[in-house]
Amino acid sequence: MNISALKIYSFLTACRGNWRNSIYITAKGAPRGYLMAAGRDGKPVIVDADALRQLSGEPVDPAECRGQLTESDFRDVFAQYLLWRFPDAETDVLTELSRSEI
Repeated sequence: MNISALKIYSFLTACRGNWRNSIYITAKGAPRGYLMAAGRDGKPVIVDADALRQLSGEPVDPAECRGQLTESDFRDVFAQYLLWRFPDAETDVLTELSRSEI
């Protein structure tokens, strides 16, 4: 799992330098999770929690985050944004958002 410097910078800026100021998203049907913070424009900035752990060496505990969502909840909250960004309903949006530069 590779995480770009721009992505980590954007995420840490959005959560004010502390991943605990983000929301933990549990991925549907997978043991992995993602961290989400809102960027300056209100768009979600998503990073793979395991990639952040590998980069920082610090374990990510979902209970220490500001909140938790399921992937389904995330899709409901950001439905219009996701429809605009990923018109193909089969797209794994969390994975794609965590890979995108911003």
